[in-house]
Amino acid sequence: MNQYLQILEKIDLFGVQISVLTNKNQATFQSKVGGVISFILSSLSFSYLLIVLVQWINNEIPPNISSKQETKGYGEFQWSDPLIQLTLEDFTTDIDPFRKENNIITPLLFKLENFGIKEEPITLFSEEQYFSALFVNNGSLVLNNAYKQDENHQPLKEYLLVFAICTNSSLKNGGYCADEKTITEYLSTHHGFLVLTIRLNQFNYVQQKLDNFVKSYYQAFDPRKSSYSQVMLKQQETILDDGILFKNEKQYNFLNNYELTNQEVNSEFMRNTIAFISNKNPEYNISSSYLFRIDSISIKEEITMPKLGQVLAQIGSIVQLIFILKYVAIYYNNKLLENQLFKKILNKQFNQIELKEDLNQLKFPITNLQSIYITLLKRAKEKCRLNNILYEISRIQFILEQQFGNRILQSSHQLGRKFTKHINDIVSDKITESNRLVVWPADQINQEQEQDLILKEPLDLLIKQE
Repeated sequence: MNQYLQILEKIDLFGVQISVLTNKNQATFQSKVGGVISFILSSLSFSYLLIVLVQWINNEIPPNISSKQETKGYGEFQWSDPLIQLTLEDFTTDIDPFRKENNIITPLLFKLENFGIKEEPITLFSEEQYFSALFVNNGSLVLNNAYKQDENHQPLKEYLLVFAICTNSSLKNGGYCADEKTITEYLSTHHGFLVLTIRLNQFNYVQQKLDNFVKSYYQAFDPRKSSYSQVMLKQQETILDDGILFKNEKQYNFLNNYELTNQEVNSEFMRNTIAFISNKNPEYNISSSYLFRIDSISIKEEITMPKLGQVLAQIGSIVQLIFILKYVAIYYNNKLLENQLFKKILNKQFNQIELKEDLNQLKFPITNLQSIYITLLKRAKEKCRLNNILYEISRIQFILEQQFGNRILQSSHQLGRKFTKHINDIVSDKITESNRLVVWPADQINQEQEQDLILKEPLDLLIKQE
């Protein structure tokens, strides 16, 4: 057990400087309590370092994120997976009005280029595995309000989706309409909601990839009334800097949101609009229509992942807070060193203070002994100050000068022996060591004798030999 306690003393990081008035060889004074505190604080600091580094490697430390809204005059967006979905939630019947056979309502997708229609519409039908559902699987949209068409800039591209009452002239590729009675009965019946669902993205900085989510709008579906809806697709540009020491930027462009605005129009509005922008006269009975376009207002986001310097600074600041507790250990070590030094001073003056049997023989009450010890300790702390010590030394010097004169006092600074013919005797320890000083009359001392004095006479002046 003592071996482990000694190890704790050796790992004490908060040792205090030993007073110069002691005979200790160590540079600092260390204690077991300081070793325990050092071990705990070092363990906490190292554990925190590992935790932060693991979080940094796994991108779990929140990055610096700045985002702003900006207006742009040009933008492109392309997709190859199902992006736009419209699903009919019908509460009154199980008829699919969008199927290819016995079609009741025909979805027509027009491609607009610079507000003009140059191609025939694409007929969308529901699939067998997706009841009453329509998908726009691939396509591209272009926003161009500021540039002319060239190699770097495409013309404005939008999509117009209309729901028209089925006519055989509008169906192709083997499709045909339901009979007139079925169409009339369907149109006269109340139906539920037409759900517009668009797949959007958001950036996941932990995994550094785009996460998918959907946003849906529910609109009343009534084929007997005509409505016009505008869908504004909002883009986001995310710039990711994941460099460890220097910049390493990656760019991501995606749709992060969309807005839907609608209004009720007369039954001739959309048909006249299509006839005007296509220079044709289609015979469509259109109930609902959707215009898909890119919004000119976009979001620009900059994400800067924590760099190595920032992580180390964070670790250092927290470790500094943890090591505030070092002042507790330093205070404890100072007090312990001070008490040990003063206890030794008291033991030199009252060597019986450690002999419990002698104290018991004196038959003092324990409380009186404690008060006496505390009083002595207090007086020792008051006296053992540098100015008091210098004062006592000056008194001793004054006594020596009065008793022996300045010549003897000055010669005491040169005590020692020269290398003479008797050096072999000194090395072979034939001359016994002594701490006593020979006092000679001042008129009998010369410079050679000052170095060859044989120590015979005592000078008992507060000398304590260890």
